[in-house]
Amino acid sequence: MSTDRQIILQKIESIILDISRSLSENESPKYTLISKCRSNVHQDATGIQLGTATTEVEMFGRQGASTLKFSKVVQILSFVYKLVLERVNVTQRDAYYTLSGSFNSQNDFNRCFEDVLRILDVPRRALGLSAAPKGSIAGAVKITQGTEEIDCLLLGKSGYELPGDLSNIKLESLGARYVLVVEKDAVFKTLCEKVIWNEVPCILITGRGYPGLAVREVVSRCEIDFQLPVLGLFDYNPHGLQILLTYRFGSARMGREGIQYTSNIQWLGLHWFDVKDADAKHFKKFGKKDMQVCDSLLSQPFVNQRRRYYEEVAQMKRHEVKLELESIDDLKEFVVKKILKKKFFDDRYHES
Repeated sequence: MSTDRQIILQKIESIILDISRSLSENESPKYTLISKCRSNVHQDATGIQLGTATTEVEMFGRQGASTLKFSKVVQILSFVYKLVLERVNVTQRDAYYTLSGSFNSQNDFNRCFEDVLRILDVPRRALGLSAAPKGSIAGAVKITQGTEEIDCLLLGKSGYELPGDLSNIKLESLGARYVLVVEKDAVFKTLCEKVIWNEVPCILITGRGYPGLAVREVVSRCEIDFQLPVLGLFDYNPHGLQILLTYRFGSARMGREGIQYTSNIQWLGLHWFDVKDADAKHFKKFGKKDMQVCDSLLSQPFVNQRRRYYEEVAQMKRHEVKLELESIDDLKEFVVKKILKKKFFDDRYHES
């Protein structure tokens, strides 16, 4: 992926000129982008890799909706051209509000922007766009942003909200022994309030559900720069494991940028052993979507080549129940014991 500013400008100019030429000659304009069809997404037990196969999209290809989306994508191309030219950086949220007259929602903008990333085959940072903040960090880490230093040991229960653009952020471990990633903001705040890092020196991070690139980048940097094991704590349901695998493998949805910043996250829980004796009132029944996610997980090489992962998902499917982390009594004590007793699945090795 080339991130050279001049090359990006030339790419966009070429696309816009081709579209103008096609319209002037009464032809249907086209653009080419990296395909995200299943045959172009290569996954094995070590990770996801998006291939180089491309697909063409025509402005007047099929149905009116295709024409509308085509025009939205071109509008974003023109917008990012100006950002790159003027060396300006904005968040996707800011971009949506600037162009909100053309888009139905933030999600509508995001989907079209993902196409732009696959057309240009560059990371969003190279286009002057960063994701909106969607994650927090706390615990045994110091953050330097410009001239400001933040000691995360001293922050309240909300921690430090991670910005979408981390290019100006420096991290320094303050004696951490683990990176602890938790699924939800409510759990993050509970563990902050209980000052879990006093019991287990750790850097506590949440992506508030499925993590954005900025959160995954921070997790990856903490793992690599500080040589720390990464532990993941998620609800007992198939979506929880699916979120863990997003940290582990990334996502092909956003093109080749989406598979950057993976980490060797290890599954701390929740496991069947953690929940099997819980009060029945805390369990919720599976829905149709839960069963579908279980089937998808069982078919993934990473899961079916690791016995404990496979058995956990099979067990989940067999019992057809799920349970949230908030149901655990004394969550801090539960997490501390699991970490100290090393009750987590280490995903670095294949298991027989």
